[in-house]
Amino acid sequence: MPSRTAPATPSPPGHPAPDHPVRSAADVLVLADRLFQWADARTWAGPDPYDGLTGPLGRLAAHRVLRQGLLQTVKRCPADLRPALGIRPLRTATATGCAAGACARLSASPVWRERALRLGRWTAAEQLTGRYAGLWRYEFDVQTRWSYYPASVPNLVATTFCADGCLDAGTLGDEAVGMLARGLLEHLHNGEFFLYTPTSGVLVHNANLMGAALAARLASTTPLPAGLADRLADAARRAVEVSLAGQRPDGAWPYGPGPRLDWVDGFHTGYVLLRLDQATTLLGMDVRTPLEHGVDHYLRHLFDGPLPRYFADAPTRRDPNNDATAVRMAAWAAERGFTGTDFALEVLTAVEGRHPGTGTGTPRRNRALWESPRWSAAPLLDALTALHAVLPG
Repeated sequence: MPSRTAPATPSPPGHPAPDHPVRSAADVLVLADRLFQWADARTWAGPDPYDGLTGPLGRLAAHRVLRQGLLQTVKRCPADLRPALGIRPLRTATATGCAAGACARLSASPVWRERALRLGRWTAAEQLTGRYAGLWRYEFDVQTRWSYYPASVPNLVATTFCADGCLDAGTLGDEAVGMLARGLLEHLHNGEFFLYTPTSGVLVHNANLMGAALAARLASTTPLPAGLADRLADAARRAVEVSLAGQRPDGAWPYGPGPRLDWVDGFHTGYVLLRLDQATTLLGMDVRTPLEHGVDHYLRHLFDGPLPRYFADAPTRRDPNNDATAVRMAAWAAERGFTGTDFALEVLTAVEGRHPGTGTGTPRRNRALWESPRWSAAPLLDALTALHAVLPG
């Protein structure tokens, strides 16, 4: 069983406690409102870690090595190279979809309900038509160590965040839901597991389980023909079984199978656990033992006190998405009884000072990474509203 007294020890050496810890649901709501207004004032547009190929040089980089080199240089450079390279701010559907779902949690408030609807409508308007009808894409070409996918091709991560946000906000009509369901099965499922992109055959556990959770949600909560709903549920079950078989003896999930994909990091582990829980709850599958084993590994090996680690058991390396996902997962762990809410508040207090949108601080290095709507503001807003929902009062 995972430790129910979370690894929420006092701040470890080198990580002094903040002067103004977050203590209550009211504090969290203030941060969420401040972050929303910061991002909304920029129309949810800004830099992205993977936007390096959107400028003129990116269009000239025809070889894989050149693309990856340019993308990683822009992503990792302490100074922002985007203005000099002609890379413009982007508003991505993934960011607005994630934020729409975050706002929808607070939709008992008319203000937050209006925010969810506006972001959900923006996101729904970006749903693809034509060959890949019903799905969503990134607005930039991506070259990773294992794959290349252009902006014209949908991917499962974007589709999941966008679809969930639109469904939470209620901005997808029945026809759009049907297109999504058919597109998910036709283009992002290979009969065994869900694919990151239609052109990739690589198993990526977090993406596979995102697809399983979305398929299970569509099958059980949306108006679809019975045959289509059954196909979605069957595909989701098979996908869950594939990733359960990929869990390591120590409870961890690597990014994917094989030596090139065998790393274990915090935010992808968080995605795996959250989506595994969502999918199997909807499908009625009992995965208590592997889920608890995975949570135990996550809490023991991907935190240094309340500060999230990027890679398992590695020295801490700060990243806005990893930090935000740690808060989201601490809220989920508290909701499921794996930890207490005190740990979630300590994690938030440990990480929120670097996010410019909270108004509490600004990183000196690689500021653009922390100002990214998709990589920073939207996932942190999602974490804040999820944490608010589990706190007393």
